[in-house]
Amino acid sequence: MNATPSPSKQIKISWVFASFLMIAVIGILDTFSGPQLSFEIFYLIPVALAVWFAGKWPGIFIALASAAAWISIDLKDRPPNHDPFVYSWNIAVKFAFFAIVAFILPVFKNEWAREKEAARTDYLTGLSNKRNFYDIAEAEVRRTNRYNHPFTFAYMDIDNFKFVNDRMGHNAGDLLLQKIGHLLKKNVRSIDIIARLGGDEFAILLPETQSHAARIVIQRIHKDLCDLAEKNEWPVSFSFGVTTFVRPPESVAEMVRRTDNLMYAAKNSGKNVIKYEVFGSGTTTDPKPQRDNPPHPS
Repeated sequence: MNATPSPSKQIKISWVFASFLMIAVIGILDTFSGPQLSFEIFYLIPVALAVWFAGKWPGIFIALASAAAWISIDLKDRPPNHDPFVYSWNIAVKFAFFAIVAFILPVFKNEWAREKEAARTDYLTGLSNKRNFYDIAEAEVRRTNRYNHPFTFAYMDIDNFKFVNDRMGHNAGDLLLQKIGHLLKKNVRSIDIIARLGGDEFAILLPETQSHAARIVIQRIHKDLCDLAEKNEWPVSFSFGVTTFVRPPESVAEMVRRTDNLMYAAKNSGKNVIKYEVFGSGTTTDPKPQRDNPPHPS
């Protein structure tokens, strides 16, 4: 019994098939247009599409097919008594040109993907950065508004982080941030979003999560963080503001403002505290702002 190709493989096969169709269409147009009109550049289009969407080796295969179509049409229009060596050289150059393009395009694609990933990733922890988090959170707020599903947002701050940097050095501070990022990623689902929003501030977005489930997750994370600090002899603790949105906030900025204020209320009540809030249930309290400038995406 033959196994069904995976969706990604089916997409690649579709792009290879589409590239072949494009070569056929371009070849037909090239044939009927005659030698007066040049179509060489158009033979690169199926090559570029195949490389970009199907991969390097399918792209090289399409490149050879595209070069072969171009050369076969050129043979039809070859002048009589044409120097065989010159024509053979031209054929080899054309094949080499298409093959080089097929090899170079994946390099550009990979570099583009790395730049795109770097633009949305915190360089130190590997988590989402502030801008990427705001983009994802905007989509979650819209989805919640459309389907009326709850989600929970947690804002975490490392208590006494400045002490670590000042007394133990910035390398120790960086190691602390990296280990916290790794721990947070281990404690959430694949659909949850973890981000570093500031120097020592982290965000946790839990889609489809009610208050009770959120408490279980955040309390487990808090305990593991405290164990991590104790194990490494870091003199820090962790304050959380946790808001479950039964009704979506007006904006991501409002979501962050509410929960940021809740987190600062936790810090001002003695640090190493988790404060919870449910927004939209009819029993919501809005903590008074504790800072003048709530965070916004840069």
